Amino acid sequence: MSVTLVLLPIALAAAAAAGGVGAIGAATMAKSDTSSAPAPSLRVRTRMKDSTLLARALTNLGASDITVSATRVTAEVDGVLLTMTLTDDDVWEAHVESTDGHTVTEATAADLLQRLDGEYAAMVQQAVAEKIRSRADSSGFDLVSETREADDTVTMVLNVRAEA
Repeated sequence: MSVTLVLLPIALAAAAAAGGVGAIGAATMAKSDTSSAPAPSLRVRTRMKDSTLLARALTNLGASDITVSATRVTAEVDGVLLTMTLTDDDVWEAHVESTDGHTVTEATAADLLQRLDGEYAAMVQQAVAEKIRSRADSSGFDLVSETREADDTVTMVLNVRAEA
């Protein structure tokens, strides 16, 4: 059995929430009792946009056989094949299929995507922090301190130079 997830961009998901679509895991599910029928589908909010950061997030989750293009990402992770395809509407669609014969449920697929979303958020944070570090001096700022919390939250203190 496999599960297909439609990953709604956060902004689109927020607009849809007003119309009845809920948070991560809340979904319109089409369940099937027969193996020849379409896989259940699930709508999930996400912040994922960049396929390169997505591949790095998958690596952090222990994925193997990662293949990346601008509109498609595939990887084996946790005994499943994850195939993510960017639709014409710029919405990622993820299909999760068992590689070891075990059943993939909506809950396990949603859990995988939540973990992937968390890793992706960490990759975005690292990229933004690096941009701040590299551009601070040329933008008239001094990086006074940088701390990382137990949950990997990064706090940077910047001072504006007097001559700026």
